[in-house]
Amino acid sequence: MGNLESSMNNMMENDHESDSSSEDIEIGYDMLNLYLDYNDGESDSSHNDSNDDLLNLLLQRFINTNRFNFDNTAFSSRRFCMPQIKAKPNLETLKKNYIYQSIKYSSGFGTDDTSPVAKWSIVKMLQNRQNGIGNKQGSFLQPERCKLSNNYFPNCKEAVMTYDAKVFCGTFSRNGKHFVTASQDNMIRIHDSTTMRYKCQNEIIAKDVNWCILDIAFSPGSEYFVYSTWSSCLHLSRINGTSHQLKPLYLQPSKSSFCVFSLAFSNCGDQIIGGGSDGCLYIYDLLLGKRTFRCPFEQDALDVNAVGFIDETSNIIFSGSDNGIIKIWDRRCLNETNPKEVGVFSGHLDGITYIDSKNDARYLISNSKDQSIKLWDMRMFSPGLANQSSSRRRTRYYNRWDYRWDTVPKEFYTDTVTLSDDSSIMTYRGHRVKKTLIRAKFSPQETTGQRYIYTGCGTGRLIIYDVLTGKMVHSVRGHKDIVRDVAWHPSRNEILTSSWDYNVNLNWRGQRKKIQLKRSLKEANQDDPLANDDENADSTAPPPRRSRRLALRRAQQSN
Repeated sequence: MGNLESSMNNMMENDHESDSSSEDIEIGYDMLNLYLDYNDGESDSSHNDSNDDLLNLLLQRFINTNRFNFDNTAFSSRRFCMPQIKAKPNLETLKKNYIYQSIKYSSGFGTDDTSPVAKWSIVKMLQNRQNGIGNKQGSFLQPERCKLSNNYFPNCKEAVMTYDAKVFCGTFSRNGKHFVTASQDNMIRIHDSTTMRYKCQNEIIAKDVNWCILDIAFSPGSEYFVYSTWSSCLHLSRINGTSHQLKPLYLQPSKSSFCVFSLAFSNCGDQIIGGGSDGCLYIYDLLLGKRTFRCPFEQDALDVNAVGFIDETSNIIFSGSDNGIIKIWDRRCLNETNPKEVGVFSGHLDGITYIDSKNDARYLISNSKDQSIKLWDMRMFSPGLANQSSSRRRTRYYNRWDYRWDTVPKEFYTDTVTLSDDSSIMTYRGHRVKKTLIRAKFSPQETTGQRYIYTGCGTGRLIIYDVLTGKMVHSVRGHKDIVRDVAWHPSRNEILTSSWDYNVNLNWRGQRKKIQLKRSLKEANQDDPLANDDENADSTAPPPRRSRRLALRRAQQSN
């Protein structure tokens, strides 16, 4: 039995994001045969209990290899239920911080208003625009446009992309002209996002993919993108490139089983930073064509799940790992012999899954396996002993919790267990983080004034939090499995959600009556020879008057 246990431990080790190579699958089948041979004829209940635990681990492993296709409908009601959050958000620290007044102003509510949801008059705004008050051009100010936009959350959803595998990544280019997806079928698809059609422009077969593509990052000019997977190298491609033109970027890690979980381009576009599964930060120089920096940032080789820059012009780098600690680094002071962080943020009770910057060199948000999103101020670092304190607390409470298959501890949804050195200024709870590195991001500055935080969810929902109130203001259930990645268009009120149910959904604001009318017209026009049934015609153009009249008459008669 000892050989079986040691073999199982080796098989389950370093299995982050379900790294299921063909070699691991073969080992898994060997372990299953070993279990069956060993357990054959056993009648002792104590042996059977221990063997059942090992069998559960084997089944969990096989499920993550994607070799099993089973119906989850019997468990849908339990899997998709939202957690109950009884504690009210604590706004005391947030209201004292500069970000509170800053977001109120940028989202259209002046600092004189006592509440971020204070009453306002659209008639008064129109009068001010007509009279040119506040703007010589006689148009709405940017905060006023954000105020109008924030009153219209997406109320319509549609699956605009359907694949044959789980979708792990879906992100917009920096200029918003392209939307790129990466699914478990090793395909990278580039879509035109200048319109709501999201027409596919290019498909690239990714190379050297093991398990899945974990992250995609765009260059500053949005001409190139780089992707990472369970491999010792990254791959660079043009937007209009082909699979034969993929350029490998060798990182030369020290471990054979290795991947980069998170990527980011520098502002100049010459360097790429990545966080590895070996606990190291990597910097690849595109001009020199080689890796120029590799340094272990985390003890015990903990996975670095999130990396990025504080803003587009900064040399300040952030990183988040499985110990729940966020570290801030200055790229100008980094050296491999003695790396020293500028500061740390402590407060999460479990590992970091994603970090997003407000892009103002001041504020960050982090999503965590402890089922919370925290807001951080770069001027308020945690005490120097944050690493040891967080590590001890996490080991004490949740050393047996695994977010890939275990039940979420109830303590994660309360404020009863906190760290004494928690320096966050706000905590947002209500979504589920399960099985994968789910992303959470700030809403766009141009359309919302960054008033909201939006995230994927283990229940298949799109979740939107109000930064100023800490409450969940919108929950859209549109998927049958985990929503791993979310993307809000930089200049349009559209949100794309990438899910493990093989779909990418478009969430937008529409008028339900008009949408229903279009559907009835489409059904009526199927038998109408005079109707405009050209599927390639512009959907925004109204049909001919005669066709509309006949279609409505037929629809009424059929009802």
